[in-house]
Amino acid sequence: MAFLSSCYSFLTSSTTFNIAARTMILAVATSSFFAAMDLRLPVPAAVEELTVVALLLLLELSFTRRQEKSKKSKSIGSDKRVREEDVSGLHSRLQIAAKAGDTDAAEAAMEAILGNGAVPSLVCYGALISAFAKAGDVKRAEHWLEALESSNVGSPNGICLNMLISACAKSNAVDRAEHWLAKMPSLGLVPDVMSYNAVIDACARTGDVTRAEGWLEKMKAAGTMPNVVSYSSVLHACARSCDASLAEQWLKRMEREGAEPNAICYNAIINAWCKEGNARRAAYWLEQMSHRGVQPTVNSYSTIIDKLAKAGDIDGAEDWLTRMAEAGVEADAVSYNMLFSACSKTGDAARASKLFDQMLKRRVTPNTICFNLLINAHARQADVQGVLRRLRQMRDCGIQADRVSFNTSLKAFARCSDPKAAERLLEEMQAVGLKPDVATYNTFIAMCMRAKDAQRAETWLCRMASAGVKADAVSYCTMIDAFAQSGELHRAEQWLEKMEKSGLQVGSSTYGLLINAVAKMGDIQRVERIFQRMEQADVEVSGATYNALISACAKKGEVDRAEFWLKRMLKSSTQADVASYSSVIHACAKANDLQRAEAWIEQMERDGVQANVVTYNSAINACARCGDVKRAEHWFHKMVKQGIQPGVLTFNSMVNACAKALDVSGAEKWLQDMPSHGVQPDDVTYSTVIHACGAAQEPERADKWMNAMLSTQRERPSSFCYNSVAQAWVRGGNVDRAIYWLSEAERHGIEVSLASVNSVVSALTRARRHEEADRWSAKANRNGGNAARNLGRTEKPRQAQPPRRRA
Repeated sequence: MAFLSSCYSFLTSSTTFNIAARTMILAVATSSFFAAMDLRLPVPAAVEELTVVALLLLLELSFTRRQEKSKKSKSIGSDKRVREEDVSGLHSRLQIAAKAGDTDAAEAAMEAILGNGAVPSLVCYGALISAFAKAGDVKRAEHWLEALESSNVGSPNGICLNMLISACAKSNAVDRAEHWLAKMPSLGLVPDVMSYNAVIDACARTGDVTRAEGWLEKMKAAGTMPNVVSYSSVLHACARSCDASLAEQWLKRMEREGAEPNAICYNAIINAWCKEGNARRAAYWLEQMSHRGVQPTVNSYSTIIDKLAKAGDIDGAEDWLTRMAEAGVEADAVSYNMLFSACSKTGDAARASKLFDQMLKRRVTPNTICFNLLINAHARQADVQGVLRRLRQMRDCGIQADRVSFNTSLKAFARCSDPKAAERLLEEMQAVGLKPDVATYNTFIAMCMRAKDAQRAETWLCRMASAGVKADAVSYCTMIDAFAQSGELHRAEQWLEKMEKSGLQVGSSTYGLLINAVAKMGDIQRVERIFQRMEQADVEVSGATYNALISACAKKGEVDRAEFWLKRMLKSSTQADVASYSSVIHACAKANDLQRAEAWIEQMERDGVQANVVTYNSAINACARCGDVKRAEHWFHKMVKQGIQPGVLTFNSMVNACAKALDVSGAEKWLQDMPSHGVQPDDVTYSTVIHACGAAQEPERADKWMNAMLSTQRERPSSFCYNSVAQAWVRGGNVDRAIYWLSEAERHGIEVSLASVNSVVSALTRARRHEEADRWSAKANRNGGNAARNLGRTEKPRQAQPPRRRA
């Protein structure tokens, strides 16, 4: 058999020697065959040669085809082996990438396996799903788990499912976590304690206590005993929902059911009480923790420290830091950062520095956040030297200042208006490889705004654009406000247009910056134009914007326009407030339109808006302007009945109403009633009563109130008071008393009106006291169109003491 196989191999071999040997043997055999035939039947030599060639050709073709088929078979087998080797390599590459957390590479390997037509193993699916679960990519993990289900390769193991449920919990996807826990039995898996704990943790992260409690009960009903992690998750849920009392109940239940609370459980209760704002109860549980043999951790103390620090109780927070050290618990940088943050908010750099020194003494290594908070504390006080000192300390500690460090430092230079020093710090920032961001440039823009240098602020914004930093809403708003405050409204509008074209969302507050500035200048048409731009941009118009426009119209005395915008506001979705109505009522009062003012108060009441003291003052002022004392009293009594405290402006309007009606007694009564309402008369109150007495030609009463004013008021009466009482005496025929009050005014450096001097001159002329009349007239002329000033410096009054009053 071996001989035959060797012969076959020799004959079928494709080497040159074998082919030559094979040809010679075939030629000899064919010649012998024809030689034997020639004995009986002669054959021509040409036929013999042709037959030999044909047989040789057929034989070689047969051998060649068989060899090609053999080669092809060998090639297919070889390719199959190579492909199997490639798929095996992809499997290894997938698992290595998954272990390294490189989900992209792992997924690419899986796609390559599927692309080769191979079926990935269960291990490959598990590794890829676990990698995505660890990375928190729930969607991709779920995608490959569903692919595993449809592949019929097998079912995932419990660890893989638990990791997916845990990933759902970390991403707060409670529904998905519950879905996969419920699906475990259909995959041939029995949920274990880790499965339930992951779902309870998902509920805890969202603060859903009821849901967490429900899963704990289901866990027990399924025969899986909860462990300390299960209970701590429920406690965490109570803390997240700020239900500290419920957390205490669960801790007690935990102990009854045989689970020993650990530090995490106690920390959850401490955290719950701190969230409720009860630091004392939190401190109680920290003490209980120690009494029960559980060592408090740095988080136990830090939670209380953080609560006190955020509440502004830095003393209490510092006291707990001391207790922490005394208990042998080493504070970390986070603990100190809580105190630094509190000091930073209040700008207490001295206290922050003291704590930092303590931190270094206790060998707590500071981090970048520590220094940034310290820098901010100095920056809030514009302490440039303190800021620079902290930056040097950072370098000495081997800590690289980040962009926050420099941006915070720049604020100190901005507050002390030192642009050159700020620019030097900016150069240092760029020298260490930190590119300025939008916050950096905004600091320089704000610095220019404080200096009221809108042009330089504009330069910084252009510089920011050239550096490739895109301006944000703060940048544009600062520019708009800078030009609006400087009165360059046209430039402010230009920057508003640029902001609109930049693609940034222009909010109501941005438009409000420009509207308020324009409204203060009384340019109503421009305000209305900006208002229309807001509507075209589909920006919701706020109540403050409407009020600014209504107030501008009211101040201009344009009642119809103010009413138009209030009515438009009432038709819109924006709620009108008391300021909206009060502005219109004030406009009506200035126009002496009492009926219109009262109509709007009634409308206001119908709309359910409670009038305030400003509203009633406007209504009473409208009555005063019209001299309608009865209506003024009506609104005053209504105001008091509604529990609104009248102010000095309210009483002044009441006094003015009586004065306009020449009701001196009524004016005096309202002045005398003021103290009973807890309000003291001011200069305007007395001057209005004095003027009313003068207008009623009762100089004695005017004189009495002038003296009363001098004896009760801390400040000197105004020019109006002196002029009013002087003119009252002139009209009453006692020019000497008039001269006395004018001389008193000048002795105290108070301006005397030209009308008062002229009235005295006329009275002296009528009394044939021509010499005195000439002196007063000359002094009046010497002062030109101004009121005569300092007459007493050039001439003493005719009588040093008040003259006898004439009948």
